[in-house]
Amino acid sequence: MLSGQWGVLFTLGLLRLTQVLAFNLDTVNVLKKQGEAGTLFGFSVVFHHQLKPSDQHVLLIGAPRARALPVQSANISGGLYRCKFTTQPDDCERISVDVEARSKDRLGVDYRENQWLGVRVQSQGRGGKVVTCAHRYQDWSFTNQQMLGRCFLLEQDLKRSMEGVGTRSFCRTRDADKRKFGYCQQGLSVTFSKDGNYLVYGAPGAYDWKGTVHMEPVDDFSLETYETGDQSQHEQELIPVDISSYLGFALDTGMNLLRIGELIVVAGAPRSHYGGEVLLLRPEEKAERRNLKTEHIFRGPGLASSFGYDLAVLDLNADGWDDLVVGAPEFSSQNMDEDVGGAVYVYMNHAQGQNWVQIQPVYGKKESMFGLAVAHVGDLNQDGYQDFAVSAPNEDSGKGRVYIYQGSAAGFHQKPLVLDAGEHNIKMFGYSLAGNMDMDGNGLPDLAVGSLSDTVLVYRTKPVINIEKTLTLTPNKIDFKAQGCKKNPCIITAKSCFSYSAKPSTYSPKLRVEYKLGADLLRRERALPSRLVYVNSDGAQGLQDLPGQGKQQCVQTRLRLLGDIQDKLTNISISLSVSLAPGNLKQKIRNLPDLDPVLNALQEHRTKADVSFVNAGCGSDNICQSNLQLQYSFCSKAPQQDKCKPLAMENGVAVISPGDENVALEVKVTNIGGDDAHQSQISAQFPEHLQLASVMPKKSSETQVQCNTNENKTQVDCQLGNPLKRDSEVSMFLMLNTEKLSLRVTSANVTLLLKTISIQDIPVVVAEAKIIFELHLNITG
Repeated sequence: MLSGQWGVLFTLGLLRLTQVLAFNLDTVNVLKKQGEAGTLFGFSVVFHHQLKPSDQHVLLIGAPRARALPVQSANISGGLYRCKFTTQPDDCERISVDVEARSKDRLGVDYRENQWLGVRVQSQGRGGKVVTCAHRYQDWSFTNQQMLGRCFLLEQDLKRSMEGVGTRSFCRTRDADKRKFGYCQQGLSVTFSKDGNYLVYGAPGAYDWKGTVHMEPVDDFSLETYETGDQSQHEQELIPVDISSYLGFALDTGMNLLRIGELIVVAGAPRSHYGGEVLLLRPEEKAERRNLKTEHIFRGPGLASSFGYDLAVLDLNADGWDDLVVGAPEFSSQNMDEDVGGAVYVYMNHAQGQNWVQIQPVYGKKESMFGLAVAHVGDLNQDGYQDFAVSAPNEDSGKGRVYIYQGSAAGFHQKPLVLDAGEHNIKMFGYSLAGNMDMDGNGLPDLAVGSLSDTVLVYRTKPVINIEKTLTLTPNKIDFKAQGCKKNPCIITAKSCFSYSAKPSTYSPKLRVEYKLGADLLRRERALPSRLVYVNSDGAQGLQDLPGQGKQQCVQTRLRLLGDIQDKLTNISISLSVSLAPGNLKQKIRNLPDLDPVLNALQEHRTKADVSFVNAGCGSDNICQSNLQLQYSFCSKAPQQDKCKPLAMENGVAVISPGDENVALEVKVTNIGGDDAHQSQISAQFPEHLQLASVMPKKSSETQVQCNTNENKTQVDCQLGNPLKRDSEVSMFLMLNTEKLSLRVTSANVTLLLKTISIQDIPVVVAEAKIIFELHLNITG
């Protein structure tokens, strides 16, 4: 029996908490709708917009364990509720559905006990019809007790359609054998086709739980009726899944899956082929056949992952072709130690349905049932891409969470927005989802989340603000030497301009934004001192009022370039960041709580501009590409002279003997043919047994050298020039102390590293020397 499927939904587990983010969903003023305890109020939920007899947006909520109405001759039958879009939690009223007696020309009994009316509810949207189902409805005729299921079609005002049209039970007149249609369970899933012409039912109990999908006209009965296995012949061999596959467990349709404008039914079979499958079905008219022909099958990974438990069709990347999102709530990793439980698979539609690209699956936490419900929720942030929601109702010890993924040109953003029930103290939050309709009239779709605590929470969508910002620097080029910036302050003016846009366009209040400037951004990120200071101490930040959408406002800030800077090569980056200041005017919607505007979380909130230095020694492109070269030699330096005699060599390696005086490492750095080498320096590291004694610049050197030595004489850093100009050279002697050499020391290496902020890759150089002790013996006698 399909009722056994519900058992998998109640597995409990302990899960770690995650940070909860909601972007532009109002998580403070959440609308709450509450039903009678124990009725499973919220098992299904949908938004509906009726136009007659009055224009109203209402929330339709299924409660499949609601007590029966007196005329239903049962204790528990289930029901459907209509809830006003208000802040009142208890203003839902029951809709009279399934209250007619069985017609006298039909023998037997309509057995409504535990029929689960309200297990599913769907709406055609604005001014459209509504359908709700009772998949466990039984028809007791003679000795047969068939669990057929049936659905009820309601007009937009939620009244029953005319007799003979309002009740839909396609399995009623068929073979009652359990291997045929005796346990049909029609209506466990149901949807309206996207073209508005058809009702599509899933009957996962048909054909010994192989399942079937049935598509029939809503009200234009000149249209054909279609079914997997053929509407007339009921040839289950035409259905390419095995028994116990539960085909029709989840349903959706698309008009742009295989061809633009062609209706395709998408059906989940979560137990097919061990892990689950999803089928694309095309209505086929061939001779007398009215079949839903399988055109493509998506196969789920892993064993018993319930791939196809729920699914949604939507165009994620706005390319005009429908894409597919499939939930697999029972997926688990082969490595049981991994924190994985449930998965969602996203298939991007390329080449007219002939090339489906699966994006890397999104995984939930262990035992979370991630993917139990997936839903198209509309364009929440109004960026032009459709979004989808995924529930993990068993996450966080059964409290539940909902993850919202925003569409993008590449498919969707992998980092989701996260919702939980907060302080509402409900379990299995996210068991059902509904969206893709603006319920409060602010031009943005809202989101409803059902649970197994007889509670539905509705999240309204806040207006999204996009702030357009520009930063202009004057001047944006500085010749430090020519402009005399060392003696006379060089001033840079930063002009920051702001305007904003929002959805809907009618929302155009005065907004106050807070801006911040960051001077010399890259150096600050590296914990280096800035080369700029603000002329006014409060110039780094401020407030700016924007009178309405598209109305630009600007502010100017003056900065001064310091005169003693060393880095006159790297660009000076100035950043401008912006945020909404507190206290902005809220969006007011009739009798509902006001909504705070929010910045678009996907928009870059910071921009930057650069000031570059003009350097004559850097060529016409103002890019310095130096050519620093290093030469070295171990030698014995003559006192008071620049002469240094190279030491003896052994196998190409210099030999140092302890006791040698005036041992030096002669170093020569050249920049022949290169652009100026800015902030050029050399660092030398010495071993403990061959420390630095002193640094002696070569008298003939063209550039003065400034060196700093560490306390234990094992490292020296020497500035070679800022810049070391083209075709220049600099030489020095690094005098070595050989007093700590011992018989245990056989070699000594000095590591030399040239550095410059000009463009050049310079390898590390290691100067190697051997240590050899010479013993002089005098023998007499």
